[in-house]
Amino acid sequence: MKEEKIRETVKLQFEMLHLFHKNFAKIFHQIRSSPYNLNKNQNKAIMIIGASDDIMPTTLGKCLDLQKGSLTSMIDALEKEDLVCRRGDPEDRRKTLISLTDKGVEYRKLFMEELEESASEILNKLEGVEIDTYQESLKTMLCILKKLDEAA
Repeated sequence: MKEEKIRETVKLQFEMLHLFHKNFAKIFHQIRSSPYNLNKNQNKAIMIIGASDDIMPTTLGKCLDLQKGSLTSMIDALEKEDLVCRRGDPEDRRKTLISLTDKGVEYRKLFMEELEESASEILNKLEGVEIDTYQESLKTMLCILKKLDEAA
């Protein structure tokens, strides 16, 4: 019984991912009023780094599903634009942390505003009760994903 539920859950998860990308992922490609020409992974990285203040490159790579070489190139490009900086971890000199610069914080704020605007345009196609249901479903999924992350 449990195995059958897991199989169905896996199918639903991948169908949901496909539809999420189809409806929402396009808004990560580039913002309209940006002085930078960032790709979707660079934009996602800015969002992830800003949400955690600083992050180890290996953790960022896992979040973005990027290999080490691609990740290094991406961080180099963001550093060249003065959006992120690398610094040593004060608690462990062997580790490097990535954080947003002041320009990166400003860009993230601008990007968040445009993300919210674009997402609002998409979600406005739904009725209020559907938005409530969607929001509650997202909260439930986030809670479960955090539990899985802690168990890993």
